[in-house]
Amino acid sequence: MSKKLVSCRTAPILCISQNARPEIGSRSRAPQFTIPTVRSEPRRTESPLATGAIETIWREAAARIGFAVTRTAEAYATSDGRGLIAIGTDDLLDADDAFAQLLFHEICHAITEGQQAVASPDWGLDNVPSHRVREHACLRLGAVLAGRFGLRAAMAPTTEYRAYYDGLGSDPLAPAPPAAEPDPAIAIAAAAVVRFEASAWRGPIEDGLARTAALALRRHPLGFPLGPANETCGSCAWIYRGGRGTPVERCRQSAPAIGDGGRVSAAFGACVRWEPPVDCRTCGACCREAYHSVTISVRDPVVWKEPDLIVRQGHRFEIRREGTRCAALIVDPPAKSQPGYSCSIYDSRPKPCRDFAAGGRHCVEARRRVGLSAGAR
Repeated sequence: MSKKLVSCRTAPILCISQNARPEIGSRSRAPQFTIPTVRSEPRRTESPLATGAIETIWREAAARIGFAVTRTAEAYATSDGRGLIAIGTDDLLDADDAFAQLLFHEICHAITEGQQAVASPDWGLDNVPSHRVREHACLRLGAVLAGRFGLRAAMAPTTEYRAYYDGLGSDPLAPAPPAAEPDPAIAIAAAAVVRFEASAWRGPIEDGLARTAALALRRHPLGFPLGPANETCGSCAWIYRGGRGTPVERCRQSAPAIGDGGRVSAAFGACVRWEPPVDCRTCGACCREAYHSVTISVRDPVVWKEPDLIVRQGHRFEIRREGTRCAALIVDPPAKSQPGYSCSIYDSRPKPCRDFAAGGRHCVEARRRVGLSAGAR
């Protein structure tokens, strides 16, 4: 059964007082192992996360949510119930292990088990059969969070639970097929995701995942090659806030034909599809070849304000075209090889034009049609 989290003033998901933090190394020995000592056959590939820079990222992320982190020769990964997480020393870990992977897993346990478990060593868990479902739920949560940043494989467990993790579908929270045995870990993980997304932990953890992806994958978290080194998603034309539930930062360049774009953060480094905010005066895509017509209502004031620009096509009224362009479009002489665009009826333009948002879904599509922006994936 998943545990309901109590409310707190500092962090809606898990409260750990910075002032109550124990000194690093205060324990005489590590308590029970959270990560089982029964290992799967070690993989020969070294973890892409096993770098000092990525270790620093996750130490910082843990500190931001209230945990101190130390290294230990007594366990692969463990927590003492007093705000200290211990990760195995490098000589204890296999080549395919990494500090970041193990610490991320511990944080996922904390989220999955909830507020009451934070004060218990190893989140109140032990390596017993009855706790297996809790481990499975933690793995599903980790797969969801890491998968959003292309890190699902890199954050995979290297223990006996690897087979379970590898067997998860593309959606780790999807219900089990009708013919399959029900998995109670799905509901537990789904509840943990809901708590995480509404929590103060979300920012530090997603920031850690994004920074890790940038170093480990050498690509933007959404999969695009990296772009201008001095730019970020926050300065890109295509960042917006939206999606189901609480709006979050997303990318229009990664959006499918129907639905929202992938999650991003304003702090992410730019990808190759980065563009500065759209300036309509140097674009004009929506008034040019991107669209064949602008259909308007007979009640639109433009019908009587600009009668020379109105044509009737059967039962429809449209703005007149001149070749492939809107007849109201003014093309200014090129400045620095870049033509300028303006609208001769801007103040009385019809409703479809007023509703057309610079930087919106239709804007990026119009720019793609005239070759100003990169196409969809």
